[in-house]
Amino acid sequence: MTAPAALLRAAALGGILLLPMAPAQAQNEPVRFFNRTAQSATALYVVRSGHTAWSGNLLGRNVLAPGQFLSVRLGEGAGCRFDIRLALVDGTEVQRRDADVCATRSVDLAPQPAPAAPAVTEAPPASPAPTPQP
Repeated sequence: MTAPAALLRAAALGGILLLPMAPAQAQNEPVRFFNRTAQSATALYVVRSGHTAWSGNLLGRNVLAPGQFLSVRLGEGAGCRFDIRLALVDGTEVQRRDADVCATRSVDLAPQPAPAAPAVTEAPPASPAPTPQP
């Protein structure tokens, strides 16, 4: 019997199931929320995607400077998909919808790029109106 087969047989006999880390276990790992804006943040809120009741301010009375992160343990059974809202000192907000915190333990919060302005094409110069001939 080969070594992998023997290992599988021993695991089956012993009632051990070898599986990769399940999402519930991954949820116990902290998630880092990065401020990728040019301003300090005064508040950070999260809510499970599809729900409406935002958490309390996770920053408390602290400020999250540009480039800094807050590490949060969301708790077992919290799920994987979250909406996140970062409030900045000038009153604007950065939101991230449906972030999968089980797939990646780091969430970058940055302003969305402005939509591209429509291309402006110059009309060709109007030709002068013909002069009536007498």
